[in-house]
This record gives sequence, structure tokens and C-alpha cells, in this order.
Amino acid sequence: MTETKKANLLAWAIFFYLTMTIFYKAFAGIGMLLFVVLAFYVSKDSYKVVLKNKLQIFFILFIGSILISNIYNGGGNYSKLKYYIIPILFSAAFFQFGHLITLKWKRRILFWTLTLSAISSFIGLVTLFSKFNILKFEVDHYPRNQGALMGGSMYYSYPIAIISSLTLSLIVHYKRFKSYIDFKVLLITLIINLIGLYYAYTRGSLLAFIASLPFIFYYTNKKIFTASFLLGLLLAGSLTYVIFNKIDLNFYRFNQKESSDSYRISLFKTAFHLYKEKPLLGYGLRNYGNECERIQEQHDIKPRHCAEHSHNQLLDAMSMMGTIGLITYLLFFGYWLLTYLLNFNLINLIALPSFITYLTITITDTPLYIGPVTSILFVMYGMLFIRKKA
Repeated sequence: MTETKKANLLAWAIFFYLTMTIFYKAFAGIGMLLFVVLAFYVSKDSYKVVLKNKLQIFFILFIGSILISNIYNGGGNYSKLKYYIIPILFSAAFFQFGHLITLKWKRRILFWTLTLSAISSFIGLVTLFSKFNILKFEVDHYPRNQGALMGGSMYYSYPIAIISSLTLSLIVHYKRFKSYIDFKVLLITLIINLIGLYYAYTRGSLLAFIASLPFIFYYTNKKIFTASFLLGLLLAGSLTYVIFNKIDLNFYRFNQKESSDSYRISLFKTAFHLYKEKPLLGYGLRNYGNECERIQEQHDIKPRHCAEHSHNQLLDAMSMMGTIGLITYLLFFGYWLLTYLLNFNLINLIALPSFITYLTITITDTPLYIGPVTSILFVMYGMLFIRKKA
């Protein structure tokens, strides 16, 4: 197989793993399979180069902490590890073949990622207001926008928040990206997805999108970045005060009837007590839910509310993988962020705001377990290893 064909295989893998997963998560399996096939064509030298990268080392340590914690606890969820192991395989593929992907393929992947996300949001909006899913041909009374299919792009609207941040970044820096996408596609996609984002009623996603806005200007206009970043910190502090003091703003679900805030605070407290019980290795991946009721009874945490995870990715690392997991988590995601902040290339103009959106979402939920989110996140991860053309 020629290098060109291998690059095309990588492009197909990205297409199914990313683009089609945005529409419906089941397509991720096709992309994963293609990545596994491609791994056999990657040279040993490419694997060696990638393995020496600090970010890859930290990623392997993070996965290792999950495995060790599960083994130590005699159980834990192993199925989610498929989302994390595949990027280890395809990082070397991105390094060896990524720079050979043609402009035509880049345009195709970007166009369908944005277009299918907008179609998914639109179908979700139709379903929300008509109570009928025109794709599934069935009545659906779910009270928020789910997107095209359950588990599709509007799954808690986290993927759409990331895509909206990416789209707005492309619009702001359009002169640099005009060869990759048509402006009308960007504008239409952004409008539909922002409407869908609002009607998903997931405040964390909308706030994460807002939090990313200053970083659109991080590389190009330090004054706008600094001013908007400081304003964002002020607003975030005010919002935190409102939530923890249960102040009734009677605006966009920030009211005393809203139970989401108090439930999350209970989950946060539960995670902290779990960490204190097993501070070294935690309780194992996705074992949070098995211990939640016991902890809340034992420490009289109210209101009583349990879930499969704490709805905070950092607290999840602490409660499920202990101090070792916490350290490897901070090393991996912290170094990833530093990689963006300390280095500039064209793709970082859109990758940094998207990554900030993701990190902000992790404060109020744990999107690392959600298929469409991990597809976006780990394609971004793979792109960090793409070499410049000779």
C-alpha cells in the first residue's frame, strides 16, 4: 500500500470516528476499526518518536492509573478504556501520514463535521417542538433538544458547544482558513447549533462556549484576550456566588426551583469523601455509583442524589483513581493545555478555544465518558502529532 493510500485510510478513519460520530455515536466503531488496521502500517520508528513525546507518556500513565486502580479494587469499568487506548495507536499514524492528507480530504471532513452537527441540532429542535423525531419516525416527549438521535451530537449538547467554539474561531480567523471551508457554511452552522445549544437547556455547555470566547483572540490580539478573560473571571465568580448561596435570579434556570446545582454539590461532596477513604488508588473507574448511597447516608449529605460519576472530571479522577490518578490526570490535561498556550501554529487558532470549551465542561460534568465528545477530543489530540510537510 502506497503512502498516499495510507494517508487516505487515515482520512477515512477520521471521517467515521469524528464526522459521522457527531451525527450518531455508533459510527465510532467503524473509525476505531480503521485506526486499528492502519496501526499495522505504521513504522516502528514512528512509534518510537511518538512514544518519546511527553504528552504521550503522560497519557499512557493516565490510562495505567485507571488499570491499576481497577485491578486493585477487583473491579471497575473496562469498556470505556477503548476510547483511550485507540488514541495511543493512532498518534503514530497521525505523525507518519497526517501531513499527507490532501486539502480535498480536509475540506470534506470539516464540511461534513459542521454540516451533520447542524442537521442533528435541527432535527433535535423539530423533535423538541413537534414531539416527533423525523429521523426515527417516532414520538419523543423528551423535554430538551437531543439532536438527531439519542446519544447523537446533542447528548447534553457538549459536542455542539465544542463545535460552536470551533466554528466561531473559523469565522473570526476566516482569512486564514478560507481555502478549507465556505463562509456561508460556517455562518449557517453556527446559527443552527447555537439555537440548538440554547434549547438543550444544559447551562454547563452554554457557559463553556462563552468561556472559550476570549481564547479565540489568544494568539492574535492580547488586549482583547486579556480584557475578555478578566471579565469572564468576574462573571464566573459572580455565578459561583449565586449558585452556592442559592440566590434566585429568576433567569434562565438560575432560580431556587432549580435542583441541578444542589444535586451537583452533593455529588461533589460524595466524591471528596470517597477520595478520603481510598486516597491512593481510589475506587476504580465508574465505581462511584456503587458507593454513592452509602457515603451520603454515612455523612448525611443532602439532598440525596446519586449518579454514575461526580459530574466533575477532576473529582472523578480523585475518587476513582486516587492521588495517583489525580497526578496523572493533571499531568496529561495540564501539559496538553500548555502545549497550546506555549506554541503557535495555524490549527491552534481553532483547537485552543475548543479545548477550553472541553475543560470548562469538565467542571460540571465528566464528558470523557461520552462517545461523541471523546471523538472530537482525541482527533484534536492526534493532530498535535502531525508533522509539517518537508
